[in-house]
This record gives sequence, structure tokens and C-alpha cells, in this order.
Amino acid sequence: MEKFFKLLYYYGLGIFVFFVVYLVTVMFMSPRQDALKRGFIPCTEQLVNDISECKRGSISCPLKHLLTDIKCNTVVVLDGFGAWVKGKQSSPWETYLFTPVTEAEIDDLNPYEGNSYDDMQELEEQRAFIEQKQQELDAAKNRSLNLKEDVLLSDPDKDEEREYIFKEDTLIEGELGNIDDETYIGDMEPQKTPENEQKEEKENNEKK
Repeated sequence: MEKFFKLLYYYGLGIFVFFVVYLVTVMFMSPRQDALKRGFIPCTEQLVNDISECKRGSISCPLKHLLTDIKCNTVVVLDGFGAWVKGKQSSPWETYLFTPVTEAEIDDLNPYEGNSYDDMQELEEQRAFIEQKQQELDAAKNRSLNLKEDVLLSDPDKDEEREYIFKEDTLIEGELGNIDDETYIGDMEPQKTPENEQKEEKENNEKK
């Protein structure tokens, strides 16, 4: 008799551990958004609303609502198993593991004829394609800029022109730096030439 109770205890403990692991796994894999509010979504929303009403620093209030949420999720799993046993659905997890629908799919005025999951996958692929092309475009622009810089640096005509301008500026700066007032005034006086000397001599004779 004692062995029977031990086996019963171990079987019960194993079933409990298996159920907890199964519940955590299916909750992790279940959809988070659905227009029809199926599966664990109502339980999660109720948990969030209840915990938001708890006072800050309280421990008993969140724990109480967490236990209530576990009961709600357990009921969802058991309902799915019961519906499967009764033949209402093809699998026990069909109640909480499903393809989510959007508001557009259940809009009677503007019916949606596609599949939201497939459309989201297609949009994700298009987004990844656009990002890849943008990266390739940026890389091509960078290569073009680097190529232009290399051409300018390797052009001997450009280098000679820069060197000439640099030397010319240096020479001009040196000449302006050596000019003083007397030199500047002297440069303003006319230079003496044979013609100027003859003209000056002629003017002096006329004055006499």
C-alpha cells in the first residue's frame, strides 16, 4: 500500500511539473495581439489592469492577481483540451496557438481578403531588402568620394599648381614685409634716365 501511494505521489508530481512547463511554453509561443481576443490575451489584459490598481510596495496584492492569472490560463488550456476531446477542434492547442487576425480582417465594411501573417512576412522581407540596398548605396557613395580624393591627390598638375600658388604667396608676403616708408616714397619718385636728364637740363637753362 505504501508503494502505491509513493507511485501516486511521484506520478502526480510529474504531471504537475509537466503541466507547468507546458503552460509556460505555450504562453511564450502564443500570439500577443489578436483582434478577436482569443487564447491567453484576455487573461493577460486582466492581470495588467488588476496589478495597476495595487498600491506601490504591496506584495500580497500582485501575488493574489498572479495566482488568479495562472488559474485563468489553466482554464484556457483545459478548455482547449476539452474542445479537442469533444471533436470541436482538431488539436488541444488550437484555442491558444493560432494565426492572429487584425481589425481589417474582421471589418465588414472593408473586408480584408489576404492573410495578416503572410503580409507581415512580406513587409519584413521588403524592409530588409530596402535596408540592404540603402547600405549598398551608402557604400558606393563612400567609394566614389574616396576615388575622387585619390585622383586629386595623384594629379601632378594639381600638385604643381598648388606648389606654384604657395611659393607665389610666400614671395609676395616676403616683399611686402621688407617695405618701409622711405623705400615706398623712393619708389614713388620717377627714375632718372638720359631723356629725363636732358629735359631737366633744358628747363634749367630756360630759367636762367
